[in-house]
Amino acid sequence: MNLLTNLLFALACLGATGPVLAQSDWPLVRGDALASGVASSKLSAQLEVLWKRTLKDSGFEATAVITSGRIYVGDFDGTFHCFNLKDGEPIWNRKFEQSGFTAAAALAEGRVIVGDYNGIVYCLNAENGEQLWSYEAASESYAAPNVHNGKVLLTTDAGELVALNLLTGKPLWQYRLEAPVRCWPTVVEGRVLLAGCDQRFHAVDIITGKEVAGLDIDAQTGSTPAVMDGNVFFGTEQGTFYSIAAASMEVRWNYLDPKRGASIRASAAVERRCVVFANQGKQVTALNPRNGELLWSFSVRSRVESSPVIAGDLVFLPTKRGRLFAVDIVSGKEKWQYEAGGSFLASPAIAEGKLVLGNEDGTLYCFGEKN
Repeated sequence: MNLLTNLLFALACLGATGPVLAQSDWPLVRGDALASGVASSKLSAQLEVLWKRTLKDSGFEATAVITSGRIYVGDFDGTFHCFNLKDGEPIWNRKFEQSGFTAAAALAEGRVIVGDYNGIVYCLNAENGEQLWSYEAASESYAAPNVHNGKVLLTTDAGELVALNLLTGKPLWQYRLEAPVRCWPTVVEGRVLLAGCDQRFHAVDIITGKEVAGLDIDAQTGSTPAVMDGNVFFGTEQGTFYSIAAASMEVRWNYLDPKRGASIRASAAVERRCVVFANQGKQVTALNPRNGELLWSFSVRSRVESSPVIAGDLVFLPTKRGRLFAVDIVSGKEKWQYEAGGSFLASPAIAEGKLVLGNEDGTLYCFGEKN
């Protein structure tokens, strides 16, 4: 095809599928399809509050998702919001009665997919918030949905992994465990990876919904599997952190802090320099992703419900006591912190050189460098 033909083809694709996600967007709860927790935007340690928006009589527990300069996030009281990333001004919002949002949404093909704490999944038009379809699951979901090749993947506390048609919301298949599933469903090479509360790690075929492999682990977990170079990383309630080869389902290594062994409930962030996770013992740990060797640890002096995010040379971590830390990825030394008060239960979302984070007190923060 010549240049003009290529251009017309690209424009036609845009019209057919909605906005194309930019590399710097944060369309899924952990940033990308592999749940890496790594931002393409770099951030410095000289951050300031660019803006903040506070809701009356509500709060944020869900992690925001971001695309095309728009922030999408739901609050405790059942309102789903779309804000302008530049200045925090509302673009639209939609109220759902007797509802509330504690998990992140997912963005795909001009649609926003989000589940509430009643187990109802909504598909909204990303442009204006119009409801396109809804689906009622067997129980509530504590994890954000995933979208892969036209399928919406949802885990529930009833032990379900459900695949829905992205365009219609119609169920395609259902896989059930005998225990709750509280992790985000990560997809690798046609397999949906689940770390379950049944003390097993599962691989489910994304076409058929049948389990194709499984592996016993030492304890239950709701931690989302993060993937890099074909290896999966997650922690358990026993405090063990695993690296598992996705193809063979064999344990490459595991790590247990000999002094603490506190539960690991949040998800890890992983890139080639380190894999970083927080535990319930008020500690952040960085390991060598190749062999599990301890690189550094950092005390945050309060419990952590959020998952860390890596941006450039910094690891960003919010705490339940309302502090946001930036730690050097190589040394583990503190470079910056911001004390907001309240409680950070959400994880950071980073896009276009800005960090967005909601607080339980109802404040949505946007951090960045002022010009």
